[in-house]
Amino acid sequence: MAAGTSGRQDIVSIRDSLIKHEDFIVLEHMKPDGDCIGSGLALVMALRNMGKRALLVSHDPHPQIYDFLPGREFYTRPGYLKSEDFSPDVAVFLDCTGPDRVGDALEFAGNRLWINIDHHVSNSSFAGFNMVDPEASATGELVFELIEALGAPVTSDIALCIYVAILTDTGGFRYGNTTARAFRIAASLVDKGVNPADVADRVFETRSMSSLVLCGHALTSLKLHQGGRLATMTVTQEAMRSAGASQEDTEGLISYPRSVTGVEVALLFTETGDNRVRVSFRSRSRLDVAKAASSLGGGGHAAAAGAIVDGTLEEVYEKVLRTIESQMRWMDS
Repeated sequence: MAAGTSGRQDIVSIRDSLIKHEDFIVLEHMKPDGDCIGSGLALVMALRNMGKRALLVSHDPHPQIYDFLPGREFYTRPGYLKSEDFSPDVAVFLDCTGPDRVGDALEFAGNRLWINIDHHVSNSSFAGFNMVDPEASATGELVFELIEALGAPVTSDIALCIYVAILTDTGGFRYGNTTARAFRIAASLVDKGVNPADVADRVFETRSMSSLVLCGHALTSLKLHQGGRLATMTVTQEAMRSAGASQEDTEGLISYPRSVTGVEVALLFTETGDNRVRVSFRSRSRLDVAKAASSLGGGGHAAAAGAIVDGTLEEVYEKVLRTIESQMRWMDS
């Protein structure tokens, strides 16, 4: 699907397309997070409430921490869905910098109308219609705006999903992307029945024993570089097996190296088990980690980004460290 126009101005074209068509497939990025999942469930429920047929499809399973969200009956994965089972008119990509980010689910997008809704600065505006705003706190914020434009009701279930999308991508309203608009939207969602204390408890205060054991393993790998301005932490496959942990148990680990006094940039390296390493980047300084992630085939935001890099843990560790350290030296010059 050839790329079209880009920007928030496409909201009218997207609204009109959603009203015009009847069958939709909504696609999440691989390893979906709270923003992606909350946005997807909210949009699918809004479309179905309008009498449309809509399905949310993800390459990877949703982390169990989000099992409390409504709308899960409208979510599936490629292995449980055949292209002949569902032939949508429109494919909506959510929170994806590029179409390849949806993994195996891309086969269901086909040569249909593509709509791209995202807030990453590294988004390639790859679709026919693109609603891309790096100033938005979360993709959930854009989905909320779109649902309002559709004139569709924001039910209590939709409100909960959008609230989780914004809450998680702002780190509980603690990150630099937290804006007055994010708070205003959150307040309107609370008015719809969202219980902030209950959601915070489910999202931030509920952890499996295996995730805590894995955290203990990971903390032993914590190292400081660049005079304490750069912190790294690793998660090996051996540590995962020892803790009885899964990939979703690595969620939130990057906050530990980031929280060390004096640290400006934090890196988390996680072995995936297939000679690749998932790298999470966080910045508390002027350094734009999205540039480093993009140079390694990933993407994200200036303060939070990620990439999956081919190679052993040792090889990827050294490669990424050289990339970040060279950027830090350039920033200091």
